[in-house]
Amino acid sequence: MSINFHKLTRNTTGADFTSCSAMLIGRRIRHLPEVTSTNDLLKAEAEAGIAQPGEILITEHQTAGRGRLDRIWESPPGKSLLFSILLRPEIHGLKLQLMGLLVSLGILEGLTDYLGENESHPNRLIQALRLKWPNDVMVGKRKLCGILSDAGQDNRGRSFVVVGVGININQSSADFPGALRNIATSLYIMTGQEHDRVSIFGSLLRNIDRHYERLIREGDGWIPLIWLKRSGLAGTQVGCTDSGRTIRGKCRGINPDGAIELEMPNGAIRTIYSGDFS
Repeated sequence: MSINFHKLTRNTTGADFTSCSAMLIGRRIRHLPEVTSTNDLLKAEAEAGIAQPGEILITEHQTAGRGRLDRIWESPPGKSLLFSILLRPEIHGLKLQLMGLLVSLGILEGLTDYLGENESHPNRLIQALRLKWPNDVMVGKRKLCGILSDAGQDNRGRSFVVVGVGININQSSADFPGALRNIATSLYIMTGQEHDRVSIFGSLLRNIDRHYERLIREGDGWIPLIWLKRSGLAGTQVGCTDSGRTIRGKCRGINPDGAIELEMPNGAIRTIYSGDFS
């Protein structure tokens, strides 16, 4: 992919996302009006060695946004939070999937904090939020937030992971394409009112930063355990579709690499590294 870095310009809208930096995450935040994909751009910059760990790229609109499993991420300009974070954790490359789990924990808790502080009756809304493996945040069975992780190496051979986040904030049902109206939602649809995206972004960064600081301080062993506890998936029956084939089993846990372990009807344990879960 060819990118002209010199043509990137700062966003000139009123939303000042650059004021939301935390201790480790968001030391440098760039806010651009439009990009093809925040993940693609930040990954290219990381490979070229011109992006810093903890750097965030946020945009009002993506012309080629991507979700997991090569899906297109569609969003009207100015109604979502669309950003990517560059991380360079000192963990084994096979465990980089844990970064998506870590960020999804921060997103869940950041939304919980925001709703608790800004809604008069937040408990019902907070209880509706749930984690979906590997790294979505749902409201019931509808997607509120998607997370996409892209790993790579820079020009000095150092590993990194770019974690992209797309959160539906102020969309109405009419803003979603017809095919998505029954499977996607937004904070506006949840609450019936528009929300301050800068305040939400700040809450998300504080919580992601807190978890990332714990990773640096304690290592990564706690991530699968905390994620599984917050998700409530342990012991439940789940289905996974991969390459058109669906399997069902009981969730037995999340392994140290971030993969989900399912107990099949015959008692065998199957480890799943990717797929579409329900």
